[in-house]
Amino acid sequence: QVLVTGYVGSPRGMAHCDEVGHLFKKVFHEDSSVTQHCVRTVHAEQNAICQAARRGIALNDSTLYCKMTPCRTCAMLIINCGIARVVCEKKYHAGRESEELFKDTGVSLFYFSEEIEQYENQ
Repeated sequence: QVLVTGYVGSPRGMAHCDEVGHLFKKVFHEDSSVTQHCVRTVHAEQNAICQAARRGIALNDSTLYCKMTPCRTCAMLIINCGIARVVCEKKYHAGRESEELFKDTGVSLFYFSEEIEQYENQ
């Protein structure tokens, strides 16, 4: 049974990145790698969790299906709302921290492909 759905998009009432462009911030990691992250958008995982909260739907012991490994912030939200399993199509290029968080907290993580998702301005 599908409980809720979420999509990548701007907060309610705000212009979408497709209309006004992304607002990228650089993220500097301890291993000296640098990645970009759009801070204008609400991630699909965050939107799904918000929809569940707005509708009073408990997510405890549920499964989250997503395109790629959730980012660190989404991973922490997933853990705290009790989602038990995360199923991803591909890996996120900066998803290692999320993988560790899931491992440390007992959230099951499954990939359909070991391929890293490629996208513009990665």
